[in-house]
Amino acid sequence: MRKLEKAKKNREVDSEIFSLLNFINSMPDFYTTSSCSGRICLLHDVGSKRDDDWLGKWHRQVKFDEVIMALEKIPEKGIVWFKYEPSILHMVARELDGAAEILRIARNFGFKRAGIMALKEGRYMIEICSTERVDTPLAQNGLFLVDKEYIRYLVKLANKQFEKGRKRLKRLETAFLNELS
Repeated sequence: MRKLEKAKKNREVDSEIFSLLNFINSMPDFYTTSSCSGRICLLHDVGSKRDDDWLGKWHRQVKFDEVIMALEKIPEKGIVWFKYEPSILHMVARELDGAAEILRIARNFGFKRAGIMALKEGRYMIEICSTERVDTPLAQNGLFLVDKEYIRYLVKLANKQFEKGRKRLKRLETAFLNELS
């Protein structure tokens, strides 16, 4: 909980998911370990996760001009990816029955990718992910692979997916409030 409070204070947690995290962490048998409400990003992939970097990262819908500005100086090496990454929630249940209940609720509210990631007595790690994604290379080794109209299309698509994911996450929060309170 201290790590979460520190992350909130440092704005390392997107505000869109605060109320869900607060609710889960208020219950005695559950706590969160990591989360993201979804993001649109430009990733500079150099082939090593440790050395990859962000050209742009937004936990909200974006404007075409923001993306174009972030792409003004594309790197000479590697691939620049345009991505929409869906919401993800990692949480721990103290009891297996509690983990099963969380998974039942998540699946009933449209989260097809939900499962128990680790089993240890008193600590059942759960991952809940939405399935909407956009992953497309825009540039490689300093050269664009697509034109601006295609980037405009990707921005519209990612914004649509972002909104869809936001609504699904809100429905999950409401379901948790109704079924776990």
